[in-house]
Amino acid sequence: MGRQLFQDGPYIDPPVASNPGVTGAAGSALVSTSAEALWIGAQFTPIYANDPKAGKVYSVRAFGILSTGASGTLILIPQYGALGGTTIGTSQTVTMPINMTNVAWWLQFDLVFRTIGSGANSTCIGGGFFATAPFTSAPAAGLGCVIPFGGTSATVDATINSGITISKTLSVAGSFTLQEAFIYSRN
Repeated sequence: MGRQLFQDGPYIDPPVASNPGVTGAAGSALVSTSAEALWIGAQFTPIYANDPKAGKVYSVRAFGILSTGASGTLILIPQYGALGGTTIGTSQTVTMPINMTNVAWWLQFDLVFRTIGSGANSTCIGGGFFATAPFTSAPAAGLGCVIPFGGTSATVDATINSGITISKTLSVAGSFTLQEAFIYSRN
């Protein structure tokens, strides 16, 4: 008989409003051209102290809408901890097309703990993707935009409360609106 994949906690309710306080005011779209957390990892995608075990898989799902006024670049960075935490692999720099208005996006990220050590001596690796609507103009007219990220092993502290944070850097005026983000364990 195959191994059943029961979903497990951490049991956190997803946000009930778009952009739940990330920018300081719930409901405000993310508009900075600097790095911004798409959500507060410790609040919506937490990993509790001593919960990770070698081989444990955490899955993050998120979605929302985005808009771009001009062509610019997008970079996504998964981090263990808060914005500026331990990086688990940066995406390519992707050129985004102009005039995308309230286009849906979807994000999926899986984090696997490889080893558990004392203090800041645990290792993990993760990978995921960000997908949005087909481009309507250059650089890839008619093609869907799928941006993979992750793939870098990281040393983290699994003995303290933390979380998974995904940040974005959009180089031009535009906006990101998070509508939902949640986490669960696959085993």
